[in-house]
Amino acid sequence: MLSKKLLTAVAVLGLTVSAYAGSQNDAGCGLGSMLFTEDKPVHQIVAATTNGSFGNQTFGITTGTLGCSSGGLIKAGMEREAFVATNYRAIEKEMAAGKGQYASSLSSLMGCGEQTERFLSVSKQNYETLFPSEGASPETLLKNLDRQIASDPALAQACGV
Repeated sequence: MLSKKLLTAVAVLGLTVSAYAGSQNDAGCGLGSMLFTEDKPVHQIVAATTNGSFGNQTFGITTGTLGCSSGGLIKAGMEREAFVATNYRAIEKEMAAGKGQYASSLSSLMGCGEQTERFLSVSKQNYETLFPSEGASPETLLKNLDRQIASDPALAQACGV
């Protein structure tokens, strides 16, 4: 009986100490962190327990929701779209030339960082396919680029398509 009480006290003390370890919401992101926002040890323990019990923290990290700002499949897609929309003309010129910092950065955002040279080469070779008309939009470029990457075995493997 005494060992159970001692074990419980050590567990609670360990969780309390870990709740003091960070600067803001120490439970991380997830539903628990959104429901229990106060930076008190008890609230952080309950938030961490809620996140762990329901597995919602993993969902939040994957989707970039529930207060999870790093990583996320949805976030990555939005970063690509925002980058291309903001730098469309520069990307178009650099892809035509097969070199440049904007096109190289797009390669990284597409997940092709290790195959940037191949990405630039394929972009230059398929410029007319990627930019089918003068009024092509950033969305059109991304759709065409996804198709082009998928059709190139080296890029499909490197970029995770």
